[in-house]
Amino acid sequence: MKKMNKESWIGVDLDGTLAYYDGWNGIHTIANPIPLMLERVKEWLKNGVRVKIMTARVSEPQDGYSVEEITSIIQDWCKEHIGERLEVTCRKDFRMVELWDDRAVRVERNTGKVDNLKWN
Repeated sequence: MKKMNKESWIGVDLDGTLAYYDGWNGIHTIANPIPLMLERVKEWLKNGVRVKIMTARVSEPQDGYSVEEITSIIQDWCKEHIGERLEVTCRKDFRMVELWDDRAVRVERNTGKVDNLKWN
């Protein structure tokens, strides 16, 4: 983990990273948590790390729900499984130090080279 300060945060994708995902089943459907990732997030929180759920679910209104309503659904899931309502976003900023995501490909800084042997 990179150096953290009080404004730093770690982004954690929801579907497929923190919660199981096997296809879209509606805005109210968030599957069970993935145990390894769930424990990782809980440990970060216990150690005072700021964690945000980073998900495209809140990028625009969908299924007849506003972004605020979708955010609340996700926060309710967090409260149930993590024990607290985490911030939810679809945007990164300069305070984000890491992003944990099932779709990301790591690129070596300033080179354009893939930094993950799996993708070479």
